[in-house]
Amino acid sequence: MTRDVITVSEYTPLEEAARIMADNKIGGLPVVRDGKLVGIITESDLFRIFTEILGARDMGVRLSMLVPEQPGILADITRAVADMGGNIISLGTFLGEDPTNRLITVKVADVSQDKLVAEMKTLALEIEDARTCASCR
Repeated sequence: MTRDVITVSEYTPLEEAARIMADNKIGGLPVVRDGKLVGIITESDLFRIFTEILGARDMGVRLSMLVPEQPGILADITRAVADMGGNIISLGTFLGEDPTNRLITVKVADVSQDKLVAEMKTLALEIEDARTCASCR
């Protein structure tokens, strides 16, 4: 236990709470309102949310791509998916190899893996990983 307990309010954004937990190497973060404990955010809570953000329970194709850091790239990707009749289940952006790019992970339903990969390659995107989740539940 520690005397200087780190806490957050109920209005703290989840990503800020997660950053505080990671930066301070703590597994549980008390949530307070008016100086009173009203809850706690745990690592398990964050893992559950992470799986929801990435669509882990949904069937579809998960594609990870290294894309240039430039305005409009997400619009190009989402437009291409929509034009194929696909439905984006989840989309996440992560730091790339350097400041000039990002790693984007998208999960798409209603489009085959081969078709999705081929279409993203026409946008000159570097495919890092592609896999079809047939039994996510």
